[in-house]
Amino acid sequence: MHIIDKAAHFPGQHCASTGIRNLVNFHGFNWSEEICFGIGAGLGIWYLSFPGVSPSRLIHVRSEDIETQFFKRIGFPFQWEQYEDPAASEQAVIDKLKDGLPVMLQTDIFYLPYYNSKTHFPGHVITAWGYDLKERWFLISDTEREDFIKVSFDDMRKARYTDFGFFQSRGNFFAPEKLDCPKDIAPVIRKAIADNSSALLNSATEFSGLVALEKWEQELQNWAEFKDWNWTARFTYQVIERRGTGGGGFRLLYSRFLEEAAACLPQIELLGLSGMMREVASAWTELAEALKIASEKETFEFEIVKPKLRQLNKLETAYHHQAVKLVETR
Repeated sequence: MHIIDKAAHFPGQHCASTGIRNLVNFHGFNWSEEICFGIGAGLGIWYLSFPGVSPSRLIHVRSEDIETQFFKRIGFPFQWEQYEDPAASEQAVIDKLKDGLPVMLQTDIFYLPYYNSKTHFPGHVITAWGYDLKERWFLISDTEREDFIKVSFDDMRKARYTDFGFFQSRGNFFAPEKLDCPKDIAPVIRKAIADNSSALLNSATEFSGLVALEKWEQELQNWAEFKDWNWTARFTYQVIERRGTGGGGFRLLYSRFLEEAAACLPQIELLGLSGMMREVASAWTELAEALKIASEKETFEFEIVKPKLRQLNKLETAYHHQAVKLVETR
């Protein structure tokens, strides 16, 4: 059995930002989950159509590349290590742990026994801290769970090698030997905030960014025609409010990032960004609650949801137009 000496898990709200926080704090940063999420430009908006699959519409509220964004912004080139052979990948993770390095892993919660999940989600990030070759388990930490968890080699291999929809995992893991904390975090934060908002304002596709909210609003009345309209509405509520977002579609977590970041970047408060983001978070929560209520009706009453979605669109758009002004206020 081998467990890293400095193994330390800081429970959090979201899997990726928790995993990043665990990793950088192991390397001496002492950063909060909120700072990690914000520097990773974690806000996203997605409205995806999956005909023939349930839910037939998927709303996602996080950016797709928070890990890449975060490590790029602190000056470290990020790339998931991948192996076609699961046995080779397993051995590579063991070698990293043997060298005293914690390992971030991408997994599918469907195959992690402690979730007992009936739903696939293959982008879930956990951190490995040790292993036992005789008993054949990895010791891992996971988001809000306070204690370390043992996961068998067999279950871990299934969780790390999965094909589900547009997502394919080939044992993705990341274990840097050394990370250096930026000497001046203020310009890093400024660019992360402005770039995150710019990306949402200027999406090149109709299924992401603020244009995705417009598309969702236009199609909302068509949800009544879906055979799975009730599950689509219920699942959307869960994605916004319950499935590792910290509430309000990640916006509550992001508002706390803005409040903390204002200590080194006063322009955040001068522009009123923290307060605006709290309003956006509340609007996402109200939308989620309306979807939950709608999901319990006999027919999809989109009138319950439509004004909440419209108000959210207004507040989200106003925030991002204000946030990009950070590049003008130096």
